[in-house]
Amino acid sequence: MEEKIIEIAASIFEMDPKKLSMESSRDEIEKWDSLAHVMLIAEIEEQLGISIPFEETGSIRQLKDLLKYLRG
Repeated sequence: MEEKIIEIAASIFEMDPKKLSMESSRDEIEKWDSLAHVMLIAEIEEQLGISIPFEETGSIRQLKDLLKYLRG
C-alpha cells in the first residue's frame, strides 16, 4: 500500500517516485501546496476506496499520515 501512496503522490507532485518516501512532508515538497493537497487526498480516496474526513485533512503533513485511514 505504501508503494501505491508514493505512486499517487509522485503523479500529483510531478516527481520521480524514487525521490519520495513515506516520511516525505509538505515542508519538503515544493509542489505540495493547498491545491495539490486536495488533489492528493481525492486521488488517494478514489484509487484506494477510502474516505478521509474533511476535518482531518489538515492534519496530513507526511505521506505516512495517510496510512491510518487505510488501516481503519
